[in-house]
Amino acid sequence: ERIIAESPEPYRTMFATAWATGLRAGELLALTVGDLDFQQRTIRVDKSADDSTRQVRQPKTRASVATLPMPSALAAVLRNYLTHHWQENPSGLLFPNRKGTRPRLRDNVVKYGLKPALKKLGIPTTDVGMHAFRHGLASELANAGVSLPILQAQMRHADVKTTLRVYTHILPETQRNAMETVAISTNVPI
Repeated sequence: ERIIAESPEPYRTMFATAWATGLRAGELLALTVGDLDFQQRTIRVDKSADDSTRQVRQPKTRASVATLPMPSALAAVLRNYLTHHWQENPSGLLFPNRKGTRPRLRDNVVKYGLKPALKKLGIPTTDVGMHAFRHGLASELANAGVSLPILQAQMRHADVKTTLRVYTHILPETQRNAMETVAISTNVPI
């Protein structure tokens, strides 16, 4: 929340979108305005920007292709961005490079967007990247007790084993909280 608030546009909207959806960096940078459906409040994910070639291609796996929910708070951020900051470009990219000709480079987003915000907030800037937003969302969902199938669907992992392997460190605390809730609500003397 602090990183998003501290970031200027277009990074503010980029980071808010990354946080609210769990998109991988390449998927985020390949988004087009046409992928946003404000009527249904969804975001279509069906492409990814390749870091080396900057070409838009198919995403990581078939499971990566999905239509994700667009939370109402994100819808407001995206509408504001489109109205006040977005520059029309031939590909309709949501976050194009400055010339509007290609997707931005992930490294430049980190270098010119993320790291300056972290420095202002006094947060270390070594070994940081866009994946932190994805991991942060997944951690929050797991901590909130969201079911494994929903977590897998939002993160778009092809195999639930990947979801378990990546986020298993969160489950013990979630499990403890669930057991505390059950113990309190049942009033069973222990």
